[in-house]
Amino acid sequence: MDGRLIIENKRFQTSEKIKSLNPATLESVSEACLANSKECQQALQAAKKAFPGWKELPYKQKKEIFLRAKHILLQRSSEVAHLITTEKGMPFSESLSTEVETVLEALDYYTHILSDALKPKQIKHHVVLFTNKKSSFHFQPLGVTLIISPWNFPFMIPFYDILGALAAGNTMVFRPSTSTPFCGLVIGEIFIEAGLPPGVLNIVPCRISQAEELVLNPEIQTILFTGSVPTGKRIMELASRNLTKVVLELGGKDPMVVLKDADLERAARGAVWAAFMNSGQSCASVERLYVERAIADEFIERVMNRTKELKVGNPIEPGVDIGPMANLSQLQVVEDHVKDALNKGAQLLCGGKRLKKMPDYFFPPTVLSEVNHGMEIMKEETFGPVLPVMTFTEPEEAVSLANDSRYGLTASVWTRSKKMAAWMAERIEAGTITVNDHMFSFVEPGAIWGGIKQTGRGYTHGPFGLQELVNIKFVSFDFSKKRKQIWWYPYEQDFSHFMEKSLTFFHHNRLRKKIVAMFSLLSHWSRIKAGTQVTNFIKSLPRIFSK
Repeated sequence: MDGRLIIENKRFQTSEKIKSLNPATLESVSEACLANSKECQQALQAAKKAFPGWKELPYKQKKEIFLRAKHILLQRSSEVAHLITTEKGMPFSESLSTEVETVLEALDYYTHILSDALKPKQIKHHVVLFTNKKSSFHFQPLGVTLIISPWNFPFMIPFYDILGALAAGNTMVFRPSTSTPFCGLVIGEIFIEAGLPPGVLNIVPCRISQAEELVLNPEIQTILFTGSVPTGKRIMELASRNLTKVVLELGGKDPMVVLKDADLERAARGAVWAAFMNSGQSCASVERLYVERAIADEFIERVMNRTKELKVGNPIEPGVDIGPMANLSQLQVVEDHVKDALNKGAQLLCGGKRLKKMPDYFFPPTVLSEVNHGMEIMKEETFGPVLPVMTFTEPEEAVSLANDSRYGLTASVWTRSKKMAAWMAERIEAGTITVNDHMFSFVEPGAIWGGIKQTGRGYTHGPFGLQELVNIKFVSFDFSKKRKQIWWYPYEQDFSHFMEKSLTFFHHNRLRKKIVAMFSLLSHWSRIKAGTQVTNFIKSLPRIFSK
């Protein structure tokens, strides 16, 4: 397992190293190199040097690289999934279905949209006097992108961000989590083998101080960060010194609302998966479940039945549903939230304590009832395998509870009523609303990923994500051969009269006033003829009179 840095497609050995631990056994996976300030700067300069060539590389050649990367990942899928399971603690089958499959879909998506997504888009001018101009929006890469990714999905999240930056024509420096450096470095290996030009992607695991130096560097044009709210705020503060563009995905406290007409078995199975998948270590996990009181007892019973079926164990073993937490600090957050809830009156239905027969990082799937918004577990991001369930009486109450959060990433509504689903989807405050499913939208590369409130700023994925990574330039051509425009100097004595009548002609809501103004403007025909295309002006008359 190669833990050396990747700069300009070459591997670099460093004196400082960090051990990567298997959270299921607490044994060392291997040692990865850490970059110092000089090596981070070297990576940045490599990305800067590679930018002009990558920006101008034909779409056909970029597609070929993406297709080769897809083929390589497919061939190495079991190996990569095994690495994710070993370094992160995700069950092997989940590593395949969630991390590897999602990236294969993303590679396929960007291969298909690459040549069309950022083509110039022509616009039709609204202002009648501009109809002689040909204008369009152009989408141009910004330069070097800094990607800082988390440990919870150490392969999928950075791979998505890297693909977006590559598709937009940018080069990058990627700082993977020091908890999962090998999951980040294997991305570089795949792209090197696929033929990505040297310097386009540089991977430098490093300490926080070096990461902050990169954030502060004025050569960085865009920063993509996924992680905690405090770290996101710190990055935004540092980036503001150079007005560097920042896209932040900072987590969620995602609600699931189950109405009395829902398919309870489907909803229960969906809740259990979305709450406990990846040991609940997803920013889009179900962290608050609101169920209508009339069906609460039956629904909770179904949830308990499904939860008791789950197998907790070493994630590399077949049939294991839930592996360990990724690290001790996050496990302690989960324990603190559960303890706070129980001290304030919550009922523990299952789980709630570490599994003593296993290493310290294992925490069982836990279900709580009788919770309320005075408890930390309903306010702060738990990021663990805990499902707190609260009841409501009316849909309006459910919406109010769902919106009572400083986060707004995703939310789900479970009902058979299309009308009620649409009503709730309009009122719940989140970046994504799904009906009768939860958390699938990250896997759909054409969807957006992002939210409101303290969930973050900006979007990744899909066409809107690409627009975060480019300069949107307005370009307009005027080859009408006119010597002047109507509104240019000189302002003759009658220019004010001309403008008054023009305003009436273009914007008055009474037809008679428009007609009178039009005849009055005929006395200024020489100005009109000198400054506009008469044929285009005449063609616009129906639109003017329809206002």
